[in-house]
Amino acid sequence: MAHVHGNKKMAEAAAEAAEMARSHGSMMGPMMGPGPHAPMMQGAMMHGPMPTNPGSHAVKAVAVGAGGGLVRRLSRHPLLMFGLGVAAGILVYKYRKEIIAAAVSVGEKGKDAVLQAKESLEDIVAETQEEGESGS
Repeated sequence: MAHVHGNKKMAEAAAEAAEMARSHGSMMGPMMGPGPHAPMMQGAMMHGPMPTNPGSHAVKAVAVGAGGGLVRRLSRHPLLMFGLGVAAGILVYKYRKEIIAAAVSVGEKGKDAVLQAKESLEDIVAETQEEGESGS
C-alpha cells in the first residue's frame, strides 16, 4: 500500500476497503457461468453491479477520511464559525417569509394526508363490516 498521510483511522479504513475490493474481485471467477455457484450469483446481482474498478473502495475510504479531517479543522476556527453563523442569520432573515410559508404549507399537507388516511381506513373498516354481515 502506498504511503498514506493522515491519521491511523483513515489508513485502516483504506486498508479494509482495499481488502474488501480484492475479495470481491477474486469471487468473480467462480461465479461466472452455470454451476453450483449460480444461487450466489443471483444474490450478488440483487445487491447491484460490482464496481468496474475494485480499487475505488480504497479511494472512497481515503476521500471520506480526508473530508472529515478538513471539516474538523475548519470547525476549530472561531472567526470562520462566527462568519458562517452571521451568513446563515442573514439568509434566514432575508428569506423568512418564504421559510414560514413553506413550513405552513408542509403542515397543511400533513394534516390533509392524515385526514385522507383516516377516511380511507374508515372506508375499509365499513367494507369489512358489510362483508362480515353479508357472509354470516
